Amino acid sequence: MRWMIACAAALIAHTAAAEPATVNVLDIPTLNALENGGFTLGEQLGGPRTSATSDLYARNAFYKSLADTVGRPLPHDGRTDQLPQVIPVGMGDIPEMVRLIRNFEDRGKRSANDTKGGYFIRHLSNNSQYPYTIENDGDEPRHFDQRWLASPFGAMKLIAIVNRMDRADMDPASCGEVRFIYRLAYRTQNSSSSLPFFLNVVRVYPKQPDCSAFARRWRGNQTAASLKNGALRDLALKQIELNFQSLRFTSGYMHDFGGQAMYMQRIFRAEAGRLAPVTLENTPDVLAVQRNPELLDRFVAFLKQGTNLAKLDNGTLVVDFAPAFLAKFAVSWSTLGRARLANKPYSAVFAGKRALLESINIRGLKYIKSHDALVERLNNLTCMGCHQTSGTAGFHMLGYADDRTSHQFNRQQLPLSPHAYAEIARRQAYVEALAAGAKPNTFRPHSAFSAAVWTPPGLAPAFKSATVGEMCTTPAAFAGAPVCVNGAVCQRTVTSRAEPVLFGECVIAGRQASAGAVCWKGEVSDAAAIPRDRGPIPAYNLFAFQDKWKFGGSAYGRGELSGLRCVLPQSGAPLGRASRDCTLAEENFTDVNPGLRVPPHLCANQGGNGFDLCAATGNSGACLEARVVRGTLDTCSPSRTCREDYICQKFPNYDKIGARDYGNTKNGRRVNLSTPDKINGAAIRALQQAEVGFCVPTYFLFNMRLDGHPSPATGQPPGQPRIDRTRPVRGYR
Repeated sequence: MRWMIACAAALIAHTAAAEPATVNVLDIPTLNALENGGFTLGEQLGGPRTSATSDLYARNAFYKSLADTVGRPLPHDGRTDQLPQVIPVGMGDIPEMVRLIRNFEDRGKRSANDTKGGYFIRHLSNNSQYPYTIENDGDEPRHFDQRWLASPFGAMKLIAIVNRMDRADMDPASCGEVRFIYRLAYRTQNSSSSLPFFLNVVRVYPKQPDCSAFARRWRGNQTAASLKNGALRDLALKQIELNFQSLRFTSGYMHDFGGQAMYMQRIFRAEAGRLAPVTLENTPDVLAVQRNPELLDRFVAFLKQGTNLAKLDNGTLVVDFAPAFLAKFAVSWSTLGRARLANKPYSAVFAGKRALLESINIRGLKYIKSHDALVERLNNLTCMGCHQTSGTAGFHMLGYADDRTSHQFNRQQLPLSPHAYAEIARRQAYVEALAAGAKPNTFRPHSAFSAAVWTPPGLAPAFKSATVGEMCTTPAAFAGAPVCVNGAVCQRTVTSRAEPVLFGECVIAGRQASAGAVCWKGEVSDAAAIPRDRGPIPAYNLFAFQDKWKFGGSAYGRGELSGLRCVLPQSGAPLGRASRDCTLAEENFTDVNPGLRVPPHLCANQGGNGFDLCAATGNSGACLEARVVRGTLDTCSPSRTCREDYICQKFPNYDKIGARDYGNTKNGRRVNLSTPDKINGAAIRALQQAEVGFCVPTYFLFNMRLDGHPSPATGQPPGQPRIDRTRPVRGYR
C-alpha cells in the first residue's frame, strides 16, 4: 500500500513538473479578473482603481505626467478640429512632431503616379475630419490624436502579462521582471475598438541569493487567483515603457512602400511624484554622437573591456558607460523595417568609421562572424531595431482580440509577433531551469531567428528551419543561424543602397509558390538629411518618411508564380502579394479539416472595394462585412507566421453574413461565387479553434492603424472630408 501511495505521489509530482512554465498570460477572462481585482493601470501607478483615460488624467499624477509628455492639452481649431496653426515649443512629442513636419517638402519621385517628383506636406491630420478640407488626393499623413489619453471614451485595458525572469541577466540587481501590458481601447455610442498604443508596466522581483522560489511560482497553468496569490506578489515598480504608432502615411501617398508608419518609444521612471523620461536601453542618441564623436570612441573602448563583447555575442549586453551616449526618445519606421537605416542607429553612428569598427577583435566570438554582423547585433538590442525585426506592426505583444473592443470581421487571430512566438520555448526553458535550481542557458538570439530546442548552458540551441516568409540569414554573418525549409532559399528581397542588409526571407525556389507569397524585390534609399530650418530635431530618423524604395522586378526566375497574379505595393501590400480567385469548393471550405492538415492557402477576404471608405463610418468591421470580396491567401498559425509587414487575421464567420451583403456586385457582376448557406461553418469554427488565420497587410486591420477611429472629443465617426479640387495633387502649390 505504501508503495502504491509513493508511486502515485511520484506520478503527480512528475506530472506537475512536466507542465511547462507559464511565460505569457493571454487568456482574456483571466486578465479581466485580474484587472477587476487590483491590477487596473490606475492602481499600478499608485492611484485609485480606474482604467478610464479621463479619470486617469484627472486623478493620477503619474499618468498625467506621462500623457503630457506625449502631448499636453492644446486648443484645437474650432473650424477644422485640428491642432492650431501655431504650435508652441515644448507641448509634447505629438505636437512637436506635427510642428516639425508641417510645410515640409519631401523631394524625390516615388512612382509613375508621382507627377510632381515629391510631396509638399502642407498639413498632418488627426483624422477628426468634419468639416475638414484637404487636397484633392485626400491622402494627408495622419497623426495620433493625443486627446485619446484623456478621452471620456478611452480606457487602458490589460491585454497580457509577461514573465521575463530572464531579464535578470540584464539587471543583476533583481530576480527578473514581470511585465503588465496595457492597450488603449475605446467605446462610443456607435462603435468600439482599440488603437496601436501600448504601455508596459515593468515590475521586478527583489534580488535574492537564489531566484528559484520566484520561478517555481510560474510552474504549470495559471488562474487569476493563483497568479494574484503567487507569481504577482513581491513585485516592485521599475519603469513604464511606451510604444505607439504616432504617424501613418497611406499607400495612396507612399506608393513605393505600400504605406509607412512611425512609432514612438519612451521609458519613464518615478521621480518626485511624476513619471520622468529616462534613457532607453542600448539605444544611442545618434545626433549627440554625431555632435560629439568622442562618445563613439568611448563606446568602442567600452566594447573592448572585459566580457562586454562576449555579452554582446550572447545577447545580454547592457550599454551603460555614459548616459550622454543614450537617447531618451526614439522612433521606428515600417514598412520594410529590416532594411532601413531609420531602425539601425548603430549603423548610423558607425557610418564612415570603418577603421574604428574593424579595430574590434571578433575572432573569439561564438556567433558573430563579421563586423557587419556585430553592428547588426547592436542594432537588434535597440528599441527600434528590436521592434522592427520580426515584429507585427512595430509591436511584439498584441493580445487576443476582445469581443468588447473588436468586430468579428476585422480582428487579429494571433496575440504575438513572430519573434514573441519564437521566444516562448527559450523563456520556458530558462524559467524551468531556474525553478529546478539549475543554471539556465542565457543566450538570447537575434530577434529574426526562428524558434529552437533549448539546451543546457554552453550549447547552442537547435533552431527549427525557417518557413516560407520567415526571415533568414547566412552562416557568414551568424554561426548556427536557422536555414530555410527544403524547397525554399534565402533571398534578400529588400536591399539598401547605404549599407549591407544581412537578413532576407525564405522564398519558394523551383516549384509552385502559394498564394500570399512575396512578389517583388527592390532597394531602399535612405534619406539621412535633416532639415536645418525648423529648430532642434529630437531624433535622427524623424524625417525617414523621405526614404524611397526602387522596384527591382520579380523575386522569382523559374515560373514559381504561375497561375497567380501579383499586386503592386501601392495597393497597400508591401513587396506585393500573390493571389488568385477562389474556386466554388474553396469558397465553401469543402473538405477543410484543420485537425488533419492546414493547407498553405485558403479562401479568405481581400481588402475589398471601398476598403478605406469604411474608415469614415465609425464602425469599420460592420462596413467591411457588407463588402466581402474573397480570394486565396496564405494561412498562418502559431507555427507558421506571416511575412514582414503582414498580420494574421481571424477567419470571419462567412456562413453567418447576410446573403445580400455576401452577394455584393462590382460592375454588375457578383464578386463571390457562393452564398452563406452553402459555406461550411463548422470548418471555419475549427480553423478559429486551431488558431489558423490568413495573412493580410498589417494596416488592413483597423485596430493596427491610428486613423479611421472616432473623435476622442465627441465620439463621432470621422466622416469623409471635403476635398478641395482647386489644389494641385500631393499638396504642391
